[in-house]
Amino acid sequence: MNVKTAFFCLFTTGVLGQVPEAWVRQTDLATGQIYDTPITGTGGAYTSPEHVNAGGSLFELFARGTAWDSNIYLLDTKIIGTYNPETSISITSEDDYVRGDPASTTFVKRTRADRPFSVNIQVQGLVAGSTTLAENSVYLAVHGKNYDPLTYSSLNQAQYLIEESNLENGTHTFGPIYHQLTSPTMSSGNGEQSFTIVRYASYQVPDTILAQPKVEIWPVASASVSNITAGQVFIDRIPSLVVALNHLYPDSRTYVQIYKGNQVLGTAGTLVNGTELRFGRHYNPEQTESSTNVPQSLSVSIDDLSNYASEDGTYTLEVITHTPFFGRSAERLYHITFEVDRVITSRGQISTMELSSPVSP
Repeated sequence: MNVKTAFFCLFTTGVLGQVPEAWVRQTDLATGQIYDTPITGTGGAYTSPEHVNAGGSLFELFARGTAWDSNIYLLDTKIIGTYNPETSISITSEDDYVRGDPASTTFVKRTRADRPFSVNIQVQGLVAGSTTLAENSVYLAVHGKNYDPLTYSSLNQAQYLIEESNLENGTHTFGPIYHQLTSPTMSSGNGEQSFTIVRYASYQVPDTILAQPKVEIWPVASASVSNITAGQVFIDRIPSLVVALNHLYPDSRTYVQIYKGNQVLGTAGTLVNGTELRFGRHYNPEQTESSTNVPQSLSVSIDDLSNYASEDGTYTLEVITHTPFFGRSAERLYHITFEVDRVITSRGQISTMELSSPVSP
């Protein structure tokens, strides 16, 4: 925006009832060209008849002394530059999800509470060296908002200020950084952080928001299994188990697997039928309806685990998830080791039969 007029508040002095001779001298700082504009009256707003070019202009208010005083006085000076602060902002996360146009000012990115993200802000169009805040800086405010822990909704949730600063022309990079929500723990972060960039009010233009993207922060998923304890020995059929899954990432594949032996992180076991859950477009490429964009919490039942542990021995049950993080490699949410020993039952039955057999004379 080229500023075509400059507003200059003038104050002149003189003997009461007399109007001093005064003028404004505008000096183009880029070319050195000088323009003098006579003024009358005792003060008020001044509108420059000349454009303020990209290099800015120096405005000087001169007045001649009254009556017996013929000296010329410099009463005030001000530098006014043409400026149109422009900003661009990008947010980088391991999750490439974006809602809205990333080239716009109000897009939404997302990440997981335990993973970092980066914010890059480009600012240009300010007047370098100006002593006026509106000309030399834009305002950055980082706000947080905690979501409802059950619905993941931001409705009626209070916003709070995390930090604020002024940014000058140039590149401003923040990160990698972690969320700063007021959650009980880092991993339970559930909400959003917004980055608001404001052009300060000036030249009769009020404060104006230039950009306001945000990052959604989702909690780290967790899992538990009921009706089984670590080290438990099953001498008969394994009972039904219930797997409780909390905060599954909206772009994830989660399942229960079992393998023989003690737990070894990274082991590829046998997927337990009926436990696989897929959310998001990446894991559902043929899905026609809109994918969920919030975490999922639910339970699944396992009724036939004995079919996966037909031999006696030690077994490990694990809940595994894959997300955009760590290159979509497997992450373990839960594991438990138990034993199957049906020989004990067999021996007990044999012993009972032997004891009940009649003794030959």
